[in-house]
Amino acid sequence: MSHDEILSKVAEFAASAYHYDGGITVQTTFEELGKGSMKMIALTSMIENELDAEVPIREVMTMKTVGELVERVADEME
Repeated sequence: MSHDEILSKVAEFAASAYHYDGGITVQTTFEELGKGSMKMIALTSMIENELDAEVPIREVMTMKTVGELVERVADEME
């Protein structure tokens, strides 16, 4: 799966988990999305179930942008 495809999927999952209507890019911050640990759990669950990439929630909580998460998911999928 290409980096752009991973971004597209992660953006789709983030929009669903955070009920976010705006465009999500690699520069979108979790602060903009609204943070929230339950939303992050939903996001990481979608990533694990749909992309078969496990990124621990405690690790995601230290990330500032969606781009950081996309990079981590890409690493996990290699």
